[in-house]
Amino acid sequence: MPVELFLSGLKTTTKFIIGIPLIIVLSVTIGLLTSVMVAPVVEASGTLAEGGDAAIAAIEDDLEIPELSQKSYLYASDGTLLTTFYAQNRVVVPLEEISQAMQDAVVALEDRRFWEHSGVDTQGMLRAFLSNATGGDVQGASTITQQYVKNVLIEKAVLANDQEAAAEARETSYARKLREAKMAIALEKKAGKTKILEGYLNIAQFGPSQWGVESAANYYFGVHASQLTVVQAATIAAVTQSPNGLDPVRNPAKNKVRRDLCLDWMLKEGYITQAEHDWAVKQDVTATLHVTNPQSGCEVADRDEFARSGYFCDFVLSTLRNSEDFGNTQAEREALLYRGGLHVYTTIDLDMQQDAVNAIEQRIPTDDPSGVGHALTAIEPGTGKIKAMAQNRHYKLGEPEGRSTSVNYNTDKVDGGSSGFQAGSTFKPIILADWLIEGHSLREPFDAARTDYKGTYWKAEGGCLPDGSDSLRVDDWKFRGSAKGFVDAYQATQSSINSAYVAMEYKLDLCKIQEVIEAMGIHRADGDPWLNYPSQVLGTNEVAPMTMAAAYATFAAGGVYCTPIAIERITDPDGNSVPVPKANCHQAIESDVAAGVTSALVKVVQGGTGTQARIEDGRPTAGKTGTTDDSMAAWFCGFTPQLATAIWAGFPDRSEPLENIRIADQYWSSTTGGGLPGVTFRWFMSAALEGAEVLGFPEVPSIMERGVPLEIPDVLGQTDKAAEDALEKAGFYVKWTAESYSDAYAAGTVASQSPTGEAYLGTTITLSLSMGPEPPPPPTPTPTPTPTPSATPTATPPAGGGTPTPPVASIGAGGTG
Repeated sequence: MPVELFLSGLKTTTKFIIGIPLIIVLSVTIGLLTSVMVAPVVEASGTLAEGGDAAIAAIEDDLEIPELSQKSYLYASDGTLLTTFYAQNRVVVPLEEISQAMQDAVVALEDRRFWEHSGVDTQGMLRAFLSNATGGDVQGASTITQQYVKNVLIEKAVLANDQEAAAEARETSYARKLREAKMAIALEKKAGKTKILEGYLNIAQFGPSQWGVESAANYYFGVHASQLTVVQAATIAAVTQSPNGLDPVRNPAKNKVRRDLCLDWMLKEGYITQAEHDWAVKQDVTATLHVTNPQSGCEVADRDEFARSGYFCDFVLSTLRNSEDFGNTQAEREALLYRGGLHVYTTIDLDMQQDAVNAIEQRIPTDDPSGVGHALTAIEPGTGKIKAMAQNRHYKLGEPEGRSTSVNYNTDKVDGGSSGFQAGSTFKPIILADWLIEGHSLREPFDAARTDYKGTYWKAEGGCLPDGSDSLRVDDWKFRGSAKGFVDAYQATQSSINSAYVAMEYKLDLCKIQEVIEAMGIHRADGDPWLNYPSQVLGTNEVAPMTMAAAYATFAAGGVYCTPIAIERITDPDGNSVPVPKANCHQAIESDVAAGVTSALVKVVQGGTGTQARIEDGRPTAGKTGTTDDSMAAWFCGFTPQLATAIWAGFPDRSEPLENIRIADQYWSSTTGGGLPGVTFRWFMSAALEGAEVLGFPEVPSIMERGVPLEIPDVLGQTDKAAEDALEKAGFYVKWTAESYSDAYAAGTVASQSPTGEAYLGTTITLSLSMGPEPPPPPTPTPTPTPTPSATPTATPPAGGGTPTPPVASIGAGGTG
């Protein structure tokens, strides 16, 4: 006979059998109910008709106990519990970790014949059926085993996201009760009493948001289930009939009525003495409570006691939701997080986190009238471990409100972050890395005067451009920031000279630069493809601070890049390890290249644009300032061998320059990366590394600093055009001096070259053109004699008297007169 037909008939005909002796009614009804309930179990034994195996198989399938939903825990690196996550606030514990008082209280109140029946209390069911059939109040009469079965069915439906099955398991009907009864009998044969009681005490709801007695004990009394007293146990046992209506916090009077009923039955069943009973019923419900609100969600982690770790918590949450290490679909991953009872141990150092919060708040407080945002991420080089993540906002789910938001300024959009911020000049070291990779050196001079690249072609021979071409034409591009004449990479970096870095990029291949960008994990925060355009050297792509911190950590780690990680390890409720995302550390650039870039960045802090970022204990520090066009954003990214940090400042929700603005009681006509975030860097790093060993950076290999001497092409005798082409193609610069005569070289060809032999790349070679052989000097003219007048000769008288002899005129003298 179908169960529903039997029950319907029973209710309809009850008025005709009221006069029949009750014993007859009870006997007939019990017999009918028992036959209906036990039939599938008897069939399973093979003694009844064909089809019994299928019936019991169906029951066993329904009774397959799912893993109960348990809350997960999030810990800092030192083991501090930051928060929990759960769909149901439950902690599963074995029966031996539940006090005897709690076990007795539930049995006394819910199922006094629990230890005697075989899963179904037919006497209780008959009493309920007769009451219901005669129009009385609907009664349950379900045993603990039946209640456990009901909860299991609901839990399975919820886990399977089967709303129809969940509603069916919750419905109040005779058919549902008989189905539970059949399953209860089968379960008792399969599991046994103690396992059933243990399961019930862990699965049942014992509060508005508390599942299982361990969570209830924690919430209501701040103790473990093993520590529950008689009064506490009776209070919790009273709740399960109506978790909201009998909640002792909201409805202490109603709870006391049922609590005292529980204590009465505990006395009648011999679980407590009369004295224990009499004392217990006198206790005020509210006075016994010690409510400890569950700490759930990242808003809990953002409390001051946890160094405002809410945004770091949010990144961990994003990792758990998005990483395929935790499931193939997001639904599977969220189920593992909210129901899996995970213990998640993270990388955050709460001391460093507090240092980060202090530095951020000191520089730009959360409540600063300017509304300027400020964010910091610190990463351990060589491991990728995120040690601190802070911003001058309060973490809060939902729409942004005042200075509270769930948007994480430090991370990518996919991780709950913003769309990123232009990196400014903090991107220049990436170009410097490729400059060194391609064989250039730090001291190689180059012309830094050019600021107009209209109509230029940029090499891109790796097929990285969208159209697959091997060059990119720039129709029109001008920028600000130049130097006069020649500089080298040291000078270009120390003073952050835009024109110098554009000149460096112009000598490189855009596709090779792209390879370095990807190797160092740099990408746009909004998820769009990287804009591989010459202006990238000036930091025009939007990136997240965490991305830049990881890139700079690559330099600090000798060229080893590690994907940023927030999770050290995870264990399941049984202590087994759960796979976690790896940092996948790898050699992104050669260590010599990293050392070369670092040496240039040291000069930035020592005497360049970043002097205000110098750490107070004088330890070696490297870094780069960054200020975008019109001061829309200000950056400082820097590192020591132990820690790399990226810091950003700007308006997170609009494009507004940081100019003519008062920030933290200081007026800024214009902001710079060195002046605003550079100081935050100094404060944070000085505190975070206090007491840490002072480590230096590797020496710069000579090949990075000076390069390899190259043979200088011999251009003597070549035309000026041919000579320039040959030298520039070989990587040298040309300087012309005045022309000179040469017997060896024809006029219009190179007559002199200095130096010759070998020189470093970028050396200037001085040339002069020949004017041909020197012509002979003009003949020297013969001078015309100039007559010199002489005195009138005087005759000399001969000796002894006589006539005087006339004088003879000198040669060349004038004539006589």
